[in-house]
Amino acid sequence: MSENESTLWDSIKNEPTLWDSVIGGKTGRTHPVTSQRAGRRVKSGTQKHQILRLLYAYREGMTAYEMRGRILNNAQDPISTNQIATRLLELRESGMVEFVRDNVTGVILERETTPNNTGQVQKASDLGIQNAL
Repeated sequence: MSENESTLWDSIKNEPTLWDSVIGGKTGRTHPVTSQRAGRRVKSGTQKHQILRLLYAYREGMTAYEMRGRILNNAQDPISTNQIATRLLELRESGMVEFVRDNVTGVILERETTPNNTGQVQKASDLGIQNAL
């Protein structure tokens, strides 16, 4: 790495990001209050809202694979398991979904999805339940 590239990298890695002091979603403390409120809510009928409603109904949690066929896009077609996993990640980042963990070890629980594959079990957090209703 050249001296100029190194200096540029040093300046970039010290820049604040949207993930610093996260309030909801990728909204930080320096963003307007209206943005912070919006980051803690999901719109009714969206894929995220459908996931939260499903996790509300299945309090023990589900894997993305278990949700397949139940989450619909705007054309009312089921979305892929990968798309569900992406929405789950976004919901986790905003504090609305969390992993289900073993009570003793704290390890994230997994369930078999397809032969020789497993998926991580996730559930709605208290904030997620508030948004599901």
